[in-house]
Amino acid sequence: MTHARFYDAASGLLTHEAFTFMVDHQLMHAQRAQEFLTLVVIVAEREWRELVVAADEWIIKELARLVRYTVRNTDLLARTADGMLSLLLVGIDLERANGVIERLNTHIRRYGSSPALQISVGAACCPTHSIRADELLQMAISRRSVSVATPARVAPPAAAPPAEPPSIAQQAPIDDRKSGPALTGKQL
Repeated sequence: MTHARFYDAASGLLTHEAFTFMVDHQLMHAQRAQEFLTLVVIVAEREWRELVVAADEWIIKELARLVRYTVRNTDLLARTADGMLSLLLVGIDLERANGVIERLNTHIRRYGSSPALQISVGAACCPTHSIRADELLQMAISRRSVSVATPARVAPPAAAPPAEPPSIAQQAPIDDRKSGPALTGKQL
């Protein structure tokens, strides 16, 4: 397969076909090596005229960027045909996957969005829930629950989303100066 067939040009995510191939491959490897593998599905929805609708394309791209920022480079991320983001956490059991999901939720809450979003996340683990890809996907979808409801970002409508999620240094500056008299140039 060429690079163009593996990745969607618009989003930079794995194509649905490539992700399906990689899930099958990783499931076989996990069974041989007796390792865990967790499939996570992420669905973003927003309100529109009192209806809940699927999130817009740019929102999905931003969400995918936040997911990539949160997970390891070895974890696989794709957008399915029905608009969900699917994440494959290699070598991660369900308990550790819940930690990853919580970290992702924290980043999403910090980022906020305009319009307000409702993000639901579900996860299923191999071999705990199933050893077949289609059953893992169905189990992850059925275990989905609303994990984040982002408030609308308070910003002017023309404001562009930030290029990168805020770093820890930007969020909570740490004052590591010792208390006491100020140091002069000679003391430094």
